[in-house]
Amino acid sequence: MSALDLAEYLRLRLRALRMTTTEAAKRSGISRQTWHKMLRAEIGEARLSTVIQIADTLETHPLSMLRIFFNGREVSQAAHRDGDTRFVSGFVGDVTFPDNSPVVVGKTFEKTWEIANLGTEAWVGWHLQCQSEPPSTLQPVSDGIPIPATQPGEQVRLSVQLRAPNVQGVAISHWKCVNAAGEIMFPRQAGLYCMVNVVKA
Repeated sequence: MSALDLAEYLRLRLRALRMTTTEAAKRSGISRQTWHKMLRAEIGEARLSTVIQIADTLETHPLSMLRIFFNGREVSQAAHRDGDTRFVSGFVGDVTFPDNSPVVVGKTFEKTWEIANLGTEAWVGWHLQCQSEPPSTLQPVSDGIPIPATQPGEQVRLSVQLRAPNVQGVAISHWKCVNAAGEIMFPRQAGLYCMVNVVKA
């Protein structure tokens, strides 16, 4: 991940939480100077301990941040390869059940992500569609949910109901945005996913 990718993610997450840099510094134990450097993309690399502190402050899971860390540049290049900035998506964070959260076998739970419209056109008539092929370890209650109309610069929370399998272990479900014509948007991006650790009751 480049420093620019990290800076963009930090800005989005701080805005989503309505948190100032001063408050973030106080909560994280990381100096305001370091936060400002990161927000200006002036830090090339961050220590793992720093990433963990930031993730805790921004109410997300460190693994989610590492996913952005390693995939951010690829996603950015794919979105802007042909200069088309009409439809660009940005991952803000896992609102519920961050990666590797424990879920009891057979339990139905609600996974919520927060994403941002970073493009220049609104998302209208879109759906979030499950991409997991059977046998899927996490079973969605519904294969798709509507995405509320989202204007450029706005953020939206998307929630799906999932049922954990009756066996223990890691379970995953993959989702992607689909437009009103049924076309997958952001096809080069990994999309959204839920990864939980299924445990005994």
